[in-house]
Amino acid sequence: MRIEIQGLRATGFHGVRDYERRDGQEFVVDVALTRPDPPTDALAATIDYSQIATTVVDAIQGPPVDLIETLAKQIANRLLGDRPSLQSVRVRVHKPNAPLKVPFDDVICQIKRRRSSPASEFILSLGANLGNLDDNLHQALNLLSATPGIDLTACSHIYKTSPVEVADESQPDYHNLVVAGLTTLAPHELLHRTADIEQRLSRTRPHPHAPRTIDIDIVTVGNFVIDDDELTLPHPRAWQRAFVLIPWLEIAPQASLPKGRVADLVTPLETETVSKLSAAW
Repeated sequence: MRIEIQGLRATGFHGVRDYERRDGQEFVVDVALTRPDPPTDALAATIDYSQIATTVVDAIQGPPVDLIETLAKQIANRLLGDRPSLQSVRVRVHKPNAPLKVPFDDVICQIKRRRSSPASEFILSLGANLGNLDDNLHQALNLLSATPGIDLTACSHIYKTSPVEVADESQPDYHNLVVAGLTTLAPHELLHRTADIEQRLSRTRPHPHAPRTIDIDIVTVGNFVIDDDELTLPHPRAWQRAFVLIPWLEIAPQASLPKGRVADLVTPLETETVSKLSAAW
């Protein structure tokens, strides 16, 4: 799929002449984006055009460079870094007020960049049992999709599940889902971004396994195997959790963990405590 945004305009201070750096001038940028078809008709599943426009305008208005070729490369690299699902980008930078001494219509620099290395696939498990549960999940999905370096590619239905690992504490049931995506972030960076989203949605941690407005667990990131004080990948208890495995199986029937295929791990679990509710997207 190809998406084009044409005529993004802003004042920048790029150029080699003193007056260009002092007074600025208008630059116009067109972008063409190539990416897979969105898996569903939902904003969180595709590119937010306003985010693309903001990225381009920020670059135009950002630190000055001598060459429009440099500006074009900066925009292309930023778009590929921010939006992992993009396969390629074409950027055209127009400088209609370039300092030429003869009549002209426009000066245009065009650059095309393809992704040089694949983004990492990830699986996240989201859950909530405080507040408006479905709204909390929807807000988390929107915040994830708006985060530079994260693109969502698939999302399960919402499932109602019984609390686990809570000892004798009485807690409300959870609403859970599993989401897949692509990221250009390192695993620990992804962890920090998900923690930021939890904080924005008023997650508190009075004690382990306390009720929560939102919980975002990283299940896998590519083939990374990590075990440190901050992060363990793959998630060490995902294989025992029906509320992770059943939604995950919905969007990735061939998925697997070190303990085995998700389809095989689900079989002996107590699946009657997990019931499908509604579509998240």
